[in-house]
Amino acid sequence: MKAFLAMCLGLVVSVAASVVQAQEVDLTMVMIPGPGSTYSRAVLQIPERIEKATNGRAKITINNSLVKGTQLAPSVRDGRAQMSAVLHPYLSSGDPRMGLSHLPGLIESIEEYKFVWDAFYGQMLSEIWLENWNSVVLAEGAFCTQNLWSTTPIRTIEDFKGKKIRVNNTESAHLLNALGAKPTPIAWGEISSALQRGLIDGIMSASCAGQQQGFGQVTKHLQNWKTGPIVGWAVLANKEVWAKVPADLQKLIKDEMWALQEEGFHTYYEYQNSVEKILEGEGAELWVAPDSELKRLFVPEYTDAVYNAWYERCEKLGIDGKALVQRVRTVLGK
Repeated sequence: MKAFLAMCLGLVVSVAASVVQAQEVDLTMVMIPGPGSTYSRAVLQIPERIEKATNGRAKITINNSLVKGTQLAPSVRDGRAQMSAVLHPYLSSGDPRMGLSHLPGLIESIEEYKFVWDAFYGQMLSEIWLENWNSVVLAEGAFCTQNLWSTTPIRTIEDFKGKKIRVNNTESAHLLNALGAKPTPIAWGEISSALQRGLIDGIMSASCAGQQQGFGQVTKHLQNWKTGPIVGWAVLANKEVWAKVPADLQKLIKDEMWALQEEGFHTYYEYQNSVEKILEGEGAELWVAPDSELKRLFVPEYTDAVYNAWYERCEKLGIDGKALVQRVRTVLGK
């Protein structure tokens, strides 16, 4: 009898384990189209990688037309989307900490960005996503270096004067204003046409995204002014949705997303360099601002406007912006 009961108990445990193993998680993630960008390159891998990492127990479906870019973060916060691949610059006007890497002369490369991220910025962002956006962050990343595409060369600070330039974040807009340029809003899908028609003279954008968008067909002038070159993005899950995912699956998904994140950082230059070779083959000339011109640019006359506006927005939120900037400089030894 005991043997029979033991056999029955074993059968029940076995069946229960099979049910748990078969339990599926089916999530939808929203994003915006950005062919060729490090953002799209990483995010589009997620469905296949997660399915493989969880042995088919978790399925993620991507939708790139459900919401607009400015609604990516609100949609996941409010539960209209289960997951979202969001962009930091869309949020920097409301929360200046999202624009920390956009400040001129502060974080000047992906190595510095990752160093600061590992030191404290990653944890800070995680807390912001959870507290302000009702979201659990699963991965962070950064776009290729932000360059200035323009219809005529912009190679001195005087060349900026009067130019109509499309930017993607508040900090760059303040800097261009200080330089005498005119930040001009243009929808992403209309940029090539706007350049051709002279509605704008240039655009600050990642080289990878710009190459796929065809900016190189409109202009051959591609300049790296190192003005807040790193723009971040993140993959989020709604907190309530994430809480319903079984704990073992949470770990599998988080581990795979961490691996995706680190691969993105470690292959950053490899991918960027491959895109720049394509651009050069298409006739584009990549110009990097020399130190002599950067010294003229990174002076209080131009950068104070950016930092003061940033500090003011921080103060309104009860954030010590100056202490945060100093923390970055201390971490980087500047």
